[in-house]
Amino acid sequence: MASKKIKPPKGTRDLYPEDVLRQRYITNAWRDASLRCGFDEIAGPTFESTELYAVKSGEGILGELFQTFSGKGGQETLDKLVEKGKADFALRPEFTPTLARMYAAHAKQLPKPCKWFTAGPYFRAERPQRGRLREFLQWNVDAIGLPSEDACSESKAQMDAEVIECSIRLFDNLGLNSETLNIKINDRNAMAAFFNSLSVSEEQLETAFNLLDRQAKLPADALCTLAQEASLSEAFINFLTQSDSSISPKLDTPDLDTLLSLCNDAQFDQWMSKDPSIARGLAYYTGTVFEAIADGERAVAGGGRYDNLIELFGGPPTPACGFGMGDVVLGNLLDDKGLMPEGAELMDAVARQQASIRPIAFVVPNGDEDNESLVHTLTANLRRGIESEEWRNNDDRKPWQSSRYSVAPIHARVSYKSTRKINKLKADASDQHAKFFVEIQSDNKVELTNMDTRESIAPPAGSWNVDPNSENYIGKAIAQLM
Repeated sequence: MASKKIKPPKGTRDLYPEDVLRQRYITNAWRDASLRCGFDEIAGPTFESTELYAVKSGEGILGELFQTFSGKGGQETLDKLVEKGKADFALRPEFTPTLARMYAAHAKQLPKPCKWFTAGPYFRAERPQRGRLREFLQWNVDAIGLPSEDACSESKAQMDAEVIECSIRLFDNLGLNSETLNIKINDRNAMAAFFNSLSVSEEQLETAFNLLDRQAKLPADALCTLAQEASLSEAFINFLTQSDSSISPKLDTPDLDTLLSLCNDAQFDQWMSKDPSIARGLAYYTGTVFEAIADGERAVAGGGRYDNLIELFGGPPTPACGFGMGDVVLGNLLDDKGLMPEGAELMDAVARQQASIRPIAFVVPNGDEDNESLVHTLTANLRRGIESEEWRNNDDRKPWQSSRYSVAPIHARVSYKSTRKINKLKADASDQHAKFFVEIQSDNKVELTNMDTRESIAPPAGSWNVDPNSENYIGKAIAQLM
């Protein structure tokens, strides 16, 4: 009698050696981008209590989860679980609730901000389709808390910019650019005020945002029907179905404008654009939201600001923002663009040295100079590296080639202390175990200190400079000293 072949569960993947290498290429790139942008790695359990997800999203979310049953309780226990529709535990569908629980548990002892990342397997009990499976890997990057107690718009925008920059460092490292991928941003607070002007009540806002989130996925007549069933106003329906082009929100908000200004300082604003259709359907988002969009694919990444979630899990009021990115959509995009290495090149790419866990450069402004914008610019340049002329002039260049950088990207951090006293900033650099202390002075000049020896390092002639085109560019100096 022939044995029966058992197929893998629908929505999962069997990964053979080449498949594992492809996946490792992506997860290595995630980790490199996170470390270079100053995020620390954390991890949590692959299953949580179902209550954790119900607190965040309501009991309705439980039908979308893989709930777990050990079998030890027998059929009677299983029958009770089926009757109440809720097991004790569920496989995690996302990381944000775990993150909120972890932060809330030790909020008083943790630094502000906490910049954390993690990557691992997640599970969703939903219909598999292109870019969406029932088991997948996801990268999560979050900044929790603010540099100071003052929860001002600029402080929040700074954290938003750092989170978004991490995604851009990843895209750039993998060979994607602002022509093939765009990060679309929106402000849910501005959209809520706009919806109110269209006679959408406070009680209807969550429904309105959910419909906006589905705008690109449903035809206009289906959207119209759903909006009418929810008793939403005719003006909102006209906006949603784009049947009246005169109905449009103004997105010149302080939060978005400050965010874009900071992104300009770090020289990646060309990746970004305002888009009133970006909603992020989850109700816990409270301000800026964003999605990384490439033609022909669902969102490659998505996230935003969630300022009330930590408090929901028993922690203090804590502003936070972050994003998630799955390996399935990203892998599809790299394949479509010819940006996934194969064979020996894939092996070499996976085996190359990863980013330093230890911070290499700790960048601060001189206390007597207004150099804050230069701090953002230089830090971004250090994280970006300098591509070599040889590589750029090669018509067959690939992002994973060893010849790509004349100055390799490095792990660079900034201080979030309110002080501008150099001794205190050096103490901060020491606490974070930074290798080099980079102090930006007037006229774009830089002073460099080796934090291991506490010795100042001077160039052979002239001064260290923040300009990547300068012979005395500080990035070149650090690269030679490593």
